[in-house]
Amino acid sequence: MLDDEMRDVEETKIRVSFILSPSIRNDREALELPSEPIAVPASIRKKGLSAVVNHLLDRDVAKDDGDSSSSDDSGDDEDKLPSIPFDFLINDKLLRLPLDSAARKEGLSLEHALELHYFPARLPPKKEGESESLPDWINCMSYCSAGSIDGLLFTGGADGVIRSFTSRKGELKSSASISAHTAPIKCLSSIQQSDSTKLIATGSMDQTLITHVYDHDSIKLHAVYSGGHTNTISCVALNSDDNVLMASGDWDGGLTLWKTPSGSSDSKNVRVSKKSKGNAGSATDASTNPQEVKPLQAIKAHSSNISGVAFGFQSSTTLLTGSWDHGLKVYDTTRMDCVLAINGSRVVTSLSRCSNSNVVATSSADYTVQLWDMRTSNSDAGDVGRMDKSLRQSHKAWVSCVQWSPTNPFVLASTSHDGSLKVWDIRSSLPLHSVKAVSKKGEKTLCLSFGDGAIYTGGSDCKVQHFVCKI
Repeated sequence: MLDDEMRDVEETKIRVSFILSPSIRNDREALELPSEPIAVPASIRKKGLSAVVNHLLDRDVAKDDGDSSSSDDSGDDEDKLPSIPFDFLINDKLLRLPLDSAARKEGLSLEHALELHYFPARLPPKKEGESESLPDWINCMSYCSAGSIDGLLFTGGADGVIRSFTSRKGELKSSASISAHTAPIKCLSSIQQSDSTKLIATGSMDQTLITHVYDHDSIKLHAVYSGGHTNTISCVALNSDDNVLMASGDWDGGLTLWKTPSGSSDSKNVRVSKKSKGNAGSATDASTNPQEVKPLQAIKAHSSNISGVAFGFQSSTTLLTGSWDHGLKVYDTTRMDCVLAINGSRVVTSLSRCSNSNVVATSSADYTVQLWDMRTSNSDAGDVGRMDKSLRQSHKAWVSCVQWSPTNPFVLASTSHDGSLKVWDIRSSLPLHSVKAVSKKGEKTLCLSFGDGAIYTGGSDCKVQHFVCKI
């Protein structure tokens, strides 16, 4: 009844103890097994172990195509709960090798029972729908969750337009839009301010940085930020503290810190255009009077384009940056001092911080995703900032965006100019899943965002793709 891997091969046995992962909080009683060791074949893999766990849980055991099991057993199986695919951790790493090979690689003794932590495997992203074709490329996006209320996805287009999308019954619909810039939007960040209002920050190739407020299916100009940048604004990040700070980076390596004004402007939906180099722009409608904000701090942080910026974990006084100059840095915003500098060997094309630490993931032009430890407290200077690991090269072109799951510190996703979306668990160097994320062959995937049980992507095919992904 078990997999052929267990039934037909006579070989050395290994004793294992199955331990349900502490991260599983729902249905623990239904999934928990006794901890007494059992013997399994030494060369068993993840699939065979998953069949063992399902058998011990008295669930149906998934069979390979062409399985010739006796039909007498099928009636019994109909009364059982369906099988669940499981993943396994050995020494805190996902099992991707035969069990004996993985144990040897981790230096574990086989004289004692191996502890295998198990949990339901994450299913691959499933395409749920897509938006209508938009007028131009989708360069950036950000999702705002609203608790019990439907969340909103905001996108920034190469046509300079901010759009918001809702997803109901698998259908993506645009709920509002505004022509915000006179050139392509290069970066976008959004945060929830109340049940109905969201703050949206965008930076553009027209050298303007502005914020808008979304409220009741409309997007209104909030503030214009001047005096901080003299080139394309390539990255922006909002924090979610009561006093909302904003950080932005530009093509010249300039890093600027701002305090966003409270409340919303009375301005109508207007376009902001650049007057001259170094001026953040002005409203094209002379009757409007948006708030103008000057920078708190502005420094030269890198020698080239800052491609990613993030506030530190639970800290508005820490900024993490990555750049095309191969460097990653940590800044103390109270003094705007660099407290950590890492010299990498690759161009950083995007940066994302883990949900529960200052470990960051970066993407690169050499098709790779890397992890970096940017934590600076309780460490000697020689021990911080080292690279944790480089995930296996899996993309086939420039990696355009990497984003960490907002709820799972082990899971991240990446998009690439090869048109793919990949989901990773950092406890393995190989991606969990890879799916096509463009509607036409040869198109590029440029950005992604995690939503509520979903991943959204956008790119040169001018469509927002919606994937169901329980993470």
